Amino acid sequence: MGKSLLSLFVILLSFDSINSYLMPPLFRKFNVQIVNQLEFHKILKVHCKSKSHNFPITYLKIGESFQFKFKIYPKTQYWCNLWQGPNYKHHVVFDAFRPDKDFIDGTCTGMHPNVCRWTAKEEGVYVRNKKFEGEYFMYTWDGPSKLGNISPVSAPTSESELDSSV
Repeated sequence: MGKSLLSLFVILLSFDSINSYLMPPLFRKFNVQIVNQLEFHKILKVHCKSKSHNFPITYLKIGESFQFKFKIYPKTQYWCNLWQGPNYKHHVVFDAFRPDKDFIDGTCTGMHPNVCRWTAKEEGVYVRNKKFEGEYFMYTWDGPSKLGNISPVSAPTSESELDSSV
């Protein structure tokens, strides 16, 4: 009886390890943070939402941030719209969170510290990427006449890709 329980425990532990490697960490808490690092005292207009939750529009001054917390479910997905003040003509929309392992570990910082930090700067939107110890450029601002035409850039999968993109 003792050997069967021990065997079952080892199998369950192995399954959990494989599952956590291949699958997103379902039912765990996660955070998305949007930070305004624009220049010239520009206000950042932020509107984030999912299929089931629509956050109110928020206006961030330089250095301020907007953060929301949620539990990861299989279909959890958040996207955000950002506009540069004062005229709010420069815009970008992007996936702020997707519940897949590649997005969580590759684009964001993984489950430790369980936050995907997006930073708005003059050139565009950056994501903090723990794998490369810094921020990585992801999206450029759309000009006033191109609202909705987004040009996402994939996060690198290796350091050689990072070196070649600079």
